[in-house]
Amino acid sequence: MISGLYNGLSGIFASSSAVNVASNNIANVNNIGHKEDQISFEDMMYKNGSYGKGVANEIIQKSFHQGGIKDTSNAYDFAIQGKGFFIVTDPETNESYYTRAGNFQESSDGTLINNEGFTVMGLQTQIISTTSSNDTVAFGDTYTKHLASSIITQEDRTVSINAKATDYTKTATDVGISGQNYKSATSVISDVEALKTNYNEKLKLLESNPNEVSVASTFQQTNLTYSNYNNELTNSNDFVELYLGTNLVRQYFDTDALTTMNKFADKISDLQGFTSSFDSATGTLTIDNLIPGNNTKISSPVINSSAPIIEVIDAVEGSGLAMVESARDALNSAVQLANAEFLDIQNGIPAPNQATLSLESINLKLTNIGLASYNDTSLSVSDDGILLLTQGTNTYIAGRVSTAYFPDEQSLKAEGSNLYSATKASGEAKNADTLNEVVSNSVEVSNISVSTGLQKLLIAQRAFEANSKSITTSDEFLKTAIALKTS
Repeated sequence: MISGLYNGLSGIFASSSAVNVASNNIANVNNIGHKEDQISFEDMMYKNGSYGKGVANEIIQKSFHQGGIKDTSNAYDFAIQGKGFFIVTDPETNESYYTRAGNFQESSDGTLINNEGFTVMGLQTQIISTTSSNDTVAFGDTYTKHLASSIITQEDRTVSINAKATDYTKTATDVGISGQNYKSATSVISDVEALKTNYNEKLKLLESNPNEVSVASTFQQTNLTYSNYNNELTNSNDFVELYLGTNLVRQYFDTDALTTMNKFADKISDLQGFTSSFDSATGTLTIDNLIPGNNTKISSPVINSSAPIIEVIDAVEGSGLAMVESARDALNSAVQLANAEFLDIQNGIPAPNQATLSLESINLKLTNIGLASYNDTSLSVSDDGILLLTQGTNTYIAGRVSTAYFPDEQSLKAEGSNLYSATKASGEAKNADTLNEVVSNSVEVSNISVSTGLQKLLIAQRAFEANSKSITTSDEFLKTAIALKTS
């Protein structure tokens, strides 16, 4: 009878704990990233194979199963789909904590933080290379002409490539002299546009095959030797012509043979993507294709009815990053020919498959990163946690939010505010960036089911009532026994 009292009492304590856990779960049902507490009990030891000694102390563990993903349309909200935790650091103590709550914000200095003011950890982007027509290393407000923007994901890193120029349409002038790579201002601008298109096409090729072997592109050059041009070009009926691709270029006799050949070269130079010069001493007309890797057929060259001697050096298309850089350098030259300034910046971060966690704070201001002299950006995140800053038509990598997992996540210590700390039993944090997907503009809601929580609450309540009844029953037995002994 005395054992029945103690058994019932242990059951009351257990039921009370179950009510506390169930009510706490229900209270946190709308808490972002909250994980359900699960309580379990075990029976006490048995004596000589007889009845038990009640219920043992409870064991409370977190259930880390996936919660639902809720769209918030907030660029600073991230949700983990899969395994792992976001990593945050208390700036005052430098202690690291782990959380599934990804409702972040940007501090006044541009640092990514959580609602507690803790710093969100990850990788900050690093500038890989800068190609500039002067000593400028960051985009200023004078760089008004967008040239290119691309994100390249390679085996060992992800790179953003951005290029801009000052307004070449306003600074371009006629360049060169007749017969010696002469170009009108209109032709200079046209060449910039052609090389801009070529650069973007090469970037698209690299995006589709980012780990291709790197081979630089070369330029096509054609030499046509008119050894007897002085005798061929003598009157208004004489002419020199050729087909450059589908373009027919023809020049009739003008003034004298040399003037005629110089003007012929000028007409070729006026075509988009070409330049030409004439060597009067050898009678050689040189045609240079300004687009690296591009070969254009030159056909039916004649001076009156005579054909020149043709020597063609074909271009090599190239591949990989070197091909892209060849296109970039050609565009740089064209922009400078237009008396404008060119700037191309490559910046990036290592691939997510790193063996260890290397963590730092992430700043979201281009001025602090060193990519631009002014801010005014919008934030987005890719599914592998890469933070992207878009400014106009250019998109830059700012960094990546890192995630971590533990060999024994059940041994993490709950610290409140949806934060957990590592323990000796949990093991050290390991890189989880390849084990999950980071969903943008979303948060992970609590993994608690209200209906299940209410059901557990009712069960705990009934268990409490039943254990109370066992105490009162044992008490009645005890009273009866005492009364029998004293009677």
